[in-house]
Amino acid sequence: MPVPLLPDLVVTGATVVSHDGRREQDIAVRDGKVLAVGDGLATDGVPTVDATGLLVLPGLVDMHVHLREPGMTEKEDFASGTRAAAAGGVTTVADMPNTSPPVATAERYRQKLDLVSSKAYVDFGLYGMIDHDNDGEIAGMAELGALGFKLFMGQTTGDNRCPNDAAIFRGLEAAAAAGLVVGVHAENDHLLRMFGDRLRACGRTDPRAHLEGRPAFVEVEAVTRIITMATESGTKLHIHHLSTAAGLRRVMALRAEGHQVSVETLIAHLFLDDSAYDIHGNLVKLNPPIRPAADVAALWNGIARGDVDIIATDHAPHTAEEQGEPDVWKAYGGFIGVETMLPLLLTAAAEGTLTVEDIVRLCAYRPAQRWSISGKGQLTPGYDADFVLVDPTAQTTLDAAALHSKHNVTPYHGRSLTGSVVATYLRGQLVYEKGEIIGGPGGRQVRPVREISSAAV
Repeated sequence: MPVPLLPDLVVTGATVVSHDGRREQDIAVRDGKVLAVGDGLATDGVPTVDATGLLVLPGLVDMHVHLREPGMTEKEDFASGTRAAAAGGVTTVADMPNTSPPVATAERYRQKLDLVSSKAYVDFGLYGMIDHDNDGEIAGMAELGALGFKLFMGQTTGDNRCPNDAAIFRGLEAAAAAGLVVGVHAENDHLLRMFGDRLRACGRTDPRAHLEGRPAFVEVEAVTRIITMATESGTKLHIHHLSTAAGLRRVMALRAEGHQVSVETLIAHLFLDDSAYDIHGNLVKLNPPIRPAADVAALWNGIARGDVDIIATDHAPHTAEEQGEPDVWKAYGGFIGVETMLPLLLTAAAEGTLTVEDIVRLCAYRPAQRWSISGKGQLTPGYDADFVLVDPTAQTTLDAAALHSKHNVTPYHGRSLTGSVVATYLRGQLVYEKGEIIGGPGGRQVRPVREISSAAV
């Protein structure tokens, strides 16, 4: 008769929250995996974590971060960025390819993977880029474990030219053949440049010029074009950081016609509106921009209806000096967010805007499902024992000085919060507890489970 496996660790007394409910259960861990979830799992001689009064969530999966390595490590690096993730209850991050140089070839992908693998404090995936002429590189990056591919249809940080439609379609076909998701920054680059030139010619350098230079229809046009091409090429498509009511309406109309596409919105587009320009200036410059309150309300309504699939951060660090640039055209777009996502969402849950189950669904379960990341996003036997202990009632004030990014400048400094991260575990190992990072880098690359198209055989 086989001897039952003994766990290495048991979490007791907590309320375990999944994407579809919550129960008071124990979690048993062995060899970095969830061994069992149920009642009465504590065993004599096995280390136990008493989580009475706390919630246990699957570790969050942030599908949109910029950790700036290689080439821009004065802003952030893989070590500092993944420490911030651990402190925020995020146990898997997906890093964008617009580094210096851009990750647009198999060789650059290999070089980046070699560079960052030993520095990660949480698990990570790496995107490749769809460039203006690199469809021949897609298969090679996929073989190295690329989590998916990023397509920039609008200008953003880094030296990456926006490809024309023919190059885009070739890239979509190659990604479809590789069985991987393409995530898109959906703005029309030619229109962005035209509107920006007009505003500069008028002498505008103020923060709101960035918003006026990126009107909603620029997003609507790009969303329409890329969804149409993705359907024709058979590509798994994801729209990153959808920011407008009009853009969401267009996505829903195209879905009603049978187009398949997932949608992400950002923490910044949910928790800030255009009044933030008057308070924070170019610190809140973002691509796409922070929008008026009506757009913010539309995105929250989209979450409530189930139209929005994923929430992410677009964690995009810059130096403190860069964040203080007064000329909007010289200022960089983006700011940190991977450490503050969960506390902000827990606060929204305490206010009744969404539920903690929604947080798990939007920030753990669905990202892992969409990108086919096995073993992540659920606390289920056989899955990685990635989990975060949360005090849902803790009252705190967000203090930028306590954050773990290399440059801890955030528009959320001083915000009152309800709910805090107590501890984070990666594959059963404690990596963060009560303000402190525990241990050294132990993160691993995650690879998607690919469904290879017959065109690739």
